[in-house]
Amino acid sequence: MIMASLFRSSSRRLVLASATLMMLLSSSSTTTTSAQLQYDYYNTTCPGAEDLVRTELLALFAADVTLPPALLRLHFHDCFGAGCDATLLLKSHNGTAQRDADPNSTVRGYEAIEAVKAKLEAACPLVVSCADILAMAARDAVNYTQGPAYAVETGRRDGNVSRKEDALRFLPPADGNVTVLTGYFAAQNLSYKDMVVLSAAHTIGVAHCPSFSPRLYNYSGAQQDPSLDAGAAQQDPSLDAAYAKNLTAACKPGNVASVQPLDAATPAVFDLGYYQSVAEHRALLASDAALLDDSLSGAYVNLMTNASSVDIFFADFAVSMINMGRIGVRTGTQGEIRATCQVYVD
Repeated sequence: MIMASLFRSSSRRLVLASATLMMLLSSSSTTTTSAQLQYDYYNTTCPGAEDLVRTELLALFAADVTLPPALLRLHFHDCFGAGCDATLLLKSHNGTAQRDADPNSTVRGYEAIEAVKAKLEAACPLVVSCADILAMAARDAVNYTQGPAYAVETGRRDGNVSRKEDALRFLPPADGNVTVLTGYFAAQNLSYKDMVVLSAAHTIGVAHCPSFSPRLYNYSGAQQDPSLDAGAAQQDPSLDAAYAKNLTAACKPGNVASVQPLDAATPAVFDLGYYQSVAEHRALLASDAALLDDSLSGAYVNLMTNASSVDIFFADFAVSMINMGRIGVRTGTQGEIRATCQVYVD
């Protein structure tokens, strides 16, 4: 009752959200970085490496405007799969690598990373890792789409083992609630706040129909309407009706190829549009909509609908990306530096 009364008033909601934000700001991730992971790691071994990466990516982004969100997702899926070690890029003749897992079936951007790697190999052979290229590419993708510019820690080395089961076990599900999502992030030593903030990577990019169609047809979480015939299609009642109508028109049952923007407000711009969409019940994925179901994450969402919060969001996102970039890194003499990112492991 107390929480319900607070959310009836927009001004009092902002007060609650601000107080909640203070709680979130006071809780930082416990992720620590290896002593060998540092800023400007390549200053002496490959001067200008980051500028070279950025220059090559800018040309690729100009040729394909869908590439920035793809590279941001590529980095996320690599880090969560088995650590930020570029093992997602490895191939398997037997279909047993991370990239062969269902959650990675629509991941793309591999060739862009390979193009950047080729430029680096020409300048500094066997110096810059594929894992670091992924981290830099994600950073540049965010900034290219009008998001924050932030420094990236480097010094990662590449892994040489890629297992399909790692992706299946560690990648968060598109239909997870806040409790489930928090568990997946905690398994990577990331905080609750990291989860809420990194979810907003969905402010750019698209998702294929199978990722959200369960919310449109025979939604298992909905209380069955007795006026409908048994087995009749029912939608997630939390979806905005007009938005749901548009989604069903675009994604008929069985449609696996079509895509929809993750951010219904400003799908090509890295901004607060994601949180605006979530607050308006126009979140595409169930995992994004779930942020409103928890008082803490819901308060952060509501605060981020205020245009003046963009600097807070950008600062938070930069910190959480750095935290994510530390997951399971290989440094020093661990792993390897590959000449080619996409090699076969079998």
